[in-house]
Amino acid sequence: IDVLKYIITEKHLPWWVKVFFFIIAASVVFVAINLAVGIYSKWENTPVIIGISSTMTPIDKIPFPAITVCNMNQAKKSKVEDLMPGTIKYAMLQKTCYRETNYTRYEGKGLKNETFTDFIIDISERCEDLLVSCTFHEQKIPCTDIFREILVDEGMCCIFNLLHPYYLYKFRSHYIRDYTSSDRFADIAVDWDPISGYPKRLPSSYYPRPGVGVGTSMGLQIILNGNVNDYYCSSTNGPGFKVLLYNPIDQPRLKESGLPVMIGHQTSFRLIARSFEALPTIRHIDRSKRQCIFSDEQELLFYRYYTRRNCEAECDALFFLRSCDCIPYYLPQVYPNASVCEVDNFQCLNRAEKEVYDAESSQCKELCLSSCHDLIFFPDAFTTPFSQTTVRAQSEYLKNLSSEYIRENLAVVNFFHTDNHFRSSVRTAYTGPTEYMSLTGGIMSLMIGFSVIFIAEIIYIILFILIMLLLLLL
Repeated sequence: IDVLKYIITEKHLPWWVKVFFFIIAASVVFVAINLAVGIYSKWENTPVIIGISSTMTPIDKIPFPAITVCNMNQAKKSKVEDLMPGTIKYAMLQKTCYRETNYTRYEGKGLKNETFTDFIIDISERCEDLLVSCTFHEQKIPCTDIFREILVDEGMCCIFNLLHPYYLYKFRSHYIRDYTSSDRFADIAVDWDPISGYPKRLPSSYYPRPGVGVGTSMGLQIILNGNVNDYYCSSTNGPGFKVLLYNPIDQPRLKESGLPVMIGHQTSFRLIARSFEALPTIRHIDRSKRQCIFSDEQELLFYRYYTRRNCEAECDALFFLRSCDCIPYYLPQVYPNASVCEVDNFQCLNRAEKEVYDAESSQCKELCLSSCHDLIFFPDAFTTPFSQTTVRAQSEYLKNLSSEYIRENLAVVNFFHTDNHFRSSVRTAYTGPTEYMSLTGGIMSLMIGFSVIFIAEIIYIILFILIMLLLLLL
């Protein structure tokens, strides 16, 4: 401003001096504006950054991961070997074993009391047979007290530490079972979510159970019995198990994310917890720019809590509902009156499973952004085979079995934390209004001496020029 005033008011200056200073002033203004526009673009395009929390989170403030365990055997041989071809149950068996079959000849033959869900429950291995020994936090616990049966995309499996259905789902469905024990005094179910955490007042024994320490002795050890002689068909090419570790409020998807556990081996999963948080200051930023959703911003149809996995599961359920007018048994029943896919729907279901999704489903999943507050467990697995000579008895159950039977049917699995604390990742605003003004003001001040009274000076110069022009005209 002073340069422009000097050029305009000092009439004794040679013309080339005025041109020189005018070019310098214009160049400085041009550079300053470009730098300021660059800061604005960065503010607009990168509104959120992810940093590391300054405080450590103890593992006893978060739940031990929910764990789903599945036998790769889809049907017990003793239950299905006598099924006759052409019957409805035989058709259900072909679908359970992922075998190509023309299901149109079975349409209209199904009975109301012969549901696909009940058939899977009847032919699958029960949790009391699959899990033969459970130790949690150095305490031997009956497996049926801490594991419950659940239907997932791998059939009927056993689940540990999932949030109680009362807190997790909006309404009851016919295949959801109570997760409390009826055999003895049960742990009390409490609510939990990544934002609020556990309630302030907790009973002495509750679930989802938190982590309490590090090492195998303070984690969960389970012994699995594959009952290889009762194998009929496997979800893979051989015997074994699948496990999945995840957030207690998430939808388990074993087929895509399950981790294999080999029979005749001891497998250990070291748990690496990672938590995501978000400051309330980023709420005003559009979700498409911050790339995350607060749980109270998007209402789901079936789940009480929003997570990306739950949202995508509902999109899949809606896709099958549009395509086949039914929902597969392992997906959320997004509407209370929605029907579960039965034999009459198998042909359509096979076509829909090959298509995977349509344009509407793709748009639905694009809206399923990550949760602004989330908890993820990364398992670091390592495995060792049992000894070929003698297997050391790690529990009372193994002492009564031969080494050969243990190597051919059993697997020992450990889940444990390696650290008592971890750091969360925090989403924060890259630059707020104050930071933006500071950065822009610093550049403008450096380049052209910009200050708060800059606008007043501009008004003064404009008025001065207008008055000068008016005087010249008069």
